[in-house]
Amino acid sequence: MIQRIFGDKAPYQLLKILRYLGFSVLCILICVGFVTEIIVGLNSLYLIPFIIIALAFENKLYQRVEYFYGKYARQSATYLFDVFLCSLFIAAIHALLIPSFILIFAMIFVALYTKIPKFIVLSSSILAIATFYFSSVLFFGFESYLQSAGRELNVLSLLFFMIYISMFIYYQQYRYEILESESVKHAEELDRYLKLNNQLARYAPVQLWQSIMRGELEARIEYKRRKLTIFFSDIQGFTDLSESLIPDDLAFLLNDYLKHMTEIAKHYGGTIDKFMGDGMLIFFGDPNSRGEKEDALACLDMAVTMRQQMRILRERWVKMGYSSLNVRMGIATGYCHVGNYGTPHRMSYTIVGRDANIASRLQTAAQVDQILISEETFNLVKDEFLCIQHDPLQLKGIAESVKAWQVVERYHESIEKYRTWFDFESKGFNLLLNLDQTPIYDYPELIKIMQEAIDRIKLQQQRTDDDGAVILSKEYIVHLPKRHSPKSKQ
Repeated sequence: MIQRIFGDKAPYQLLKILRYLGFSVLCILICVGFVTEIIVGLNSLYLIPFIIIALAFENKLYQRVEYFYGKYARQSATYLFDVFLCSLFIAAIHALLIPSFILIFAMIFVALYTKIPKFIVLSSSILAIATFYFSSVLFFGFESYLQSAGRELNVLSLLFFMIYISMFIYYQQYRYEILESESVKHAEELDRYLKLNNQLARYAPVQLWQSIMRGELEARIEYKRRKLTIFFSDIQGFTDLSESLIPDDLAFLLNDYLKHMTEIAKHYGGTIDKFMGDGMLIFFGDPNSRGEKEDALACLDMAVTMRQQMRILRERWVKMGYSSLNVRMGIATGYCHVGNYGTPHRMSYTIVGRDANIASRLQTAAQVDQILISEETFNLVKDEFLCIQHDPLQLKGIAESVKAWQVVERYHESIEKYRTWFDFESKGFNLLLNLDQTPIYDYPELIKIMQEAIDRIKLQQQRTDDDGAVILSKEYIVHLPKRHSPKSKQ
């Protein structure tokens, strides 16, 4: 009902009505007190036109206060003005007991309800006392204070207070209903926003939209130079298969493949750039990076896991009657430009650079279930992954030949014998061997040198006891060179 009467300004209009109602009741109490001769003197009646004139011109004063000091200053000024008028009223009725205490209690209630600052409340107390005594001296005179008022004034005062409190409670209930409806509306809007956000987030890398939601990135045309590890993959023979399958079967295979590969990429923290039919572009190093080496290792772990998952999918697809499909992968590491490209109305988060092209070409040159990596990537992962050097490749769009390695799997105990890097240091012993850089024609000489070293260590072990002292056998003493004494020389 309040909303229908006052519209959008209902809270402000209702508060204004409560103030005007309160001052109207004060004027009525003065008239009733004068008629019943409880209040003696015409000076008390002069307060009525003063209150009317003051209320008529108060808006101009409040507008200036709000203009210079703000909204909260206007609220404090309104409260001080009301305290001033109520003090005049109490002085006019010579502080009759029940009406005065009801009015004081009403002003305290207003101060608590409207959250008037404490220093304003303290200032209002000083203002009220000063106004009461000055007005008594100048206008209303000194009579007996705190006398019991007549029945009429007491009933009207209590009735006014009950109406005033009831309207405040009604107003509070009204505000509560408005806030509750707004809260429900905001919750619905937030739920709708989250659903739309989750749907739109599926069209962008998860790391990207999370950074945007946290305020770390902005959706604007910009890019930066970062060292990335780039991954390309596709399904060999998928194009030919698409011509022999109906669209529903083709969509099933593609979605099944991309679903599993995407989950693996998310597990290892890869940024999924885009899907290109059956192809995938994933990179590591932006917007979050764990370091060049760790990014490269995570990329290779992802690739090996994808290859293993593809074997499981292939077996399942064959049992379902589909052709055997295989995956090809290419990985390269290097500096690229990564960021938002396009226009302010339509942009894409992607990478541009030579090493991205190398990764794409390596994927094209890979054979069935092969993972080819560039030399830069190999240097980062060679201590953790078993790799076989591939013949230099002449890739399309790349002027010079590209060195590549084929990834077998991560090192573990069963493939320790395939290590190509040995680095061991102890007191009196230092071994540094890199078979990747050792020419094959040097192998016989290396074997001979290392065998001689092993034989010498074994001989030294036989001649030394547990305490490290050398054991001198008779055979060894016989072969010692003889020393000539000085007498024999003479």
